[in-house]
Amino acid sequence: MRAELLLSGRIDSWLAPAEQPPLWLFVHVPKTAGSSLASDVAAIVPPYRSIHIDHTDRSRPGPERFDAATEAFIQAQESSPARIASGHVQWRHVARIIAAVPGVRLFTMLREPKARLVSDYLYQRSPMHPLAAEVKARIPDFDAFLELRGQQNRAARHLAPLRLIEAGDPAAVIAHIRSRFAFIGIQERYELCFRALTARLGKQIWPSARKRVNEGAGEERAAVMARLEAPEVQARIAELNAVDLAIYAEVTTAWDSIAVPLTERLDAMMAEV
Repeated sequence: MRAELLLSGRIDSWLAPAEQPPLWLFVHVPKTAGSSLASDVAAIVPPYRSIHIDHTDRSRPGPERFDAATEAFIQAQESSPARIASGHVQWRHVARIIAAVPGVRLFTMLREPKARLVSDYLYQRSPMHPLAAEVKARIPDFDAFLELRGQQNRAARHLAPLRLIEAGDPAAVIAHIRSRFAFIGIQERYELCFRALTARLGKQIWPSARKRVNEGAGEERAAVMARLEAPEVQARIAELNAVDLAIYAEVTTAWDSIAVPLTERLDAMMAEV
């Protein structure tokens, strides 16, 4: 069962009853309403397990800590399997989990790349982030944030092999994602995406959780949004995030085409219950 079925309009085929997998893995791209999503879906398919690291741990680089967290997750699955899990894992971690847990199904959420960048920048400088003071000292402004290698094509880094991203072939990245993920949603259609995903998980519900929402930094947010309007900033974002922009455009176009028939189908399913 692939996202390709849903995104190409084969809604009934995508929703057709199927055996539940041993594990649903939510590949959580940062700042895509993922914390809220994980909180809600964890109640549908328990037990749930988070794949996370201690951001204050300075004993080794973050990527190595995520490597270790992934191996710890796989070991935990052997003794006490979770049926759903989530984490800010990148594709190499996802590939490791796929190899260790046959039949795992993947799902993710996307967000308009410029909005995601702004949200991530503001979050990392907010009291919600444990390293906010360090981030402010190391990254003085939004322009500097854009130049961080780890923030370039950030969504794609979680969803596809780095070799495909660095090859600069968005079509190959998109084909990889559409064929390997069971569901790809977009935050801008969160309610509809949530209903579709939960229907596929076995119990269609409406979203309720609202987690890790950064509602502060009004002045800083306004300044960043003003900077975002500068032509040179727009051009730099497009240059450094071409793959993310292409993925989002492709998936958004698909959601635009299926929104009405999918809503009608989900409404009918709810009426049948």
